[in-house]
Amino acid sequence: MADHSKLIDIPTYNTWKYIKQINQGFSDDLKYYIRDEYNREFFLRLSNSSLYDRKKQEHEIINTMTKLGVPSLQEIDFGNCDRGKSVYMLQTWIKGEILETALPTLSEDEQYKLGVGAGKILKKIHSIKSADRSDWYSIRMKQYLSSYKQYKEYGINYKYEKEISEYINRNVSLLKEEQVCLVHGDYHVGNMILSPGQKIIIIDFDRFDWKAPIEDFYKLAVFSRNISIPFCNGQIDGYTDNNPSSEFWQKYCLYIAMTSFLSLLWGKMRSEEMYMHRKRLCDILIQDHNCFQDMIPKWYSNINY
Repeated sequence: MADHSKLIDIPTYNTWKYIKQINQGFSDDLKYYIRDEYNREFFLRLSNSSLYDRKKQEHEIINTMTKLGVPSLQEIDFGNCDRGKSVYMLQTWIKGEILETALPTLSEDEQYKLGVGAGKILKKIHSIKSADRSDWYSIRMKQYLSSYKQYKEYGINYKYEKEISEYINRNVSLLKEEQVCLVHGDYHVGNMILSPGQKIIIIDFDRFDWKAPIEDFYKLAVFSRNISIPFCNGQIDGYTDNNPSSEFWQKYCLYIAMTSFLSLLWGKMRSEEMYMHRKRLCDILIQDHNCFQDMIPKWYSNINY
């Protein structure tokens, strides 16, 4: 029998009739499917109590987004459990299929329309601005230079390093114009559910942060792009009202370039297999932008599906 001792001090525990642990994703959190005595379904996430303040902020942010009309798992309850060792978030359970697996079964027109919806949802998320007026240019440059230094210390020599560095140097001043807002932090088709009503539900906000909005397009470039190009076209069109500006593409390329060294470093720190995987992703990005000679990726078209 499964051990649910960590859960017994959650207030509604005694009403739960079925509990199943979910073993998916890369997070260290424990995740559960819950069904209570009234056949109501819930999603439960447990994190280490050291993350209480962060999780409380996530809980509050999801409530704010719900009020804005962002379709996501709605918050039911939040607090400590496991005799204070864990913090829990109890949310609504959403029926449907992970969009990553659903998209290839749909027509290109349907994929594009779902992408448009995802772009509009992302724009709502980015409407939540930060009250902190910190110097984003200095913050982001410090992050970039730190990751590049570690990249070199690990002895990584990526064949397109020169092209990436040159693009960054030419465009880094764009950082000075950025206004920090709420970002999802992991916005891609693996963190979206397609409901039975063919609506997108956004999940997994645990990587939320306060950054420049264009940062949320990195996962589109390296992940969603390999699942559905029509969806990616739609996300960009939905976000930009069918009119991505040259400035949008400049910033899009800049953040892809600045994150490339960190991506390669992340892979190298884990395993040679993971490094080679990240290298292949970077190769695709380089090809998409013709060694950063082209701002607009070769797969993007402004012709609606």
